[in-house]
Amino acid sequence: MSNTSGGKLPASVYRRRRITVAVVALVLVGLIIWGVVAIAGLLSPDPQDPAAPAPTAQSSAPTQSAESEEDAGKKCKADEVKVTASTDAKSYPAGKKPVLILTVENTSKRECDMNVGTSMQEFLISSGADRVFSTVDCLQNGEDVPLTFAAGQKENARFTWNRDRSAPGCKAVGVQPRPGTYKFTAAIGEFESEPVSFTLE
Repeated sequence: MSNTSGGKLPASVYRRRRITVAVVALVLVGLIIWGVVAIAGLLSPDPQDPAAPAPTAQSSAPTQSAESEEDAGKKCKADEVKVTASTDAKSYPAGKKPVLILTVENTSKRECDMNVGTSMQEFLISSGADRVFSTVDCLQNGEDVPLTFAAGQKENARFTWNRDRSAPGCKAVGVQPRPGTYKFTAAIGEFESEPVSFTLE
């Protein structure tokens, strides 16, 4: 005969109820945590997603082209430079070596940059159509000398000619210049002087 009114339930029933409540609570907590993680994942971009915008780096340094344009603007232009050729005498007796003088002047009203090194200089001697001598024929280890010319500034370079001939590539030349009238032309880079005459006796 069973007890159906007012009696206590067995202890095993209470244990099953407590276990059931605990399991339900754990499931609810798990669902809540999963929901939070899922929402956070939707709101943050996937680092592997190719559609996600990548951060871009901005540099404050000037580009190479901008620097090149700036450097080009500082260089002396053809109408700002005058190159003059001269000698230390008009005539040279036998055994006397002519001193050739290259003068470069900034004729503009602004300062500008120019390479005046030996890599850019040429002292050229000719006689009519005959190319007698040039310093570029046997030039070795020419140096670059960048120089900022103030407005109106002049600089000069000197070369003592040994009264010998030269040939392109520094080929040997056995014939020596004879007495007569010669022309000296000075050049520095693209800038060239008018020729000046002198005489070898």
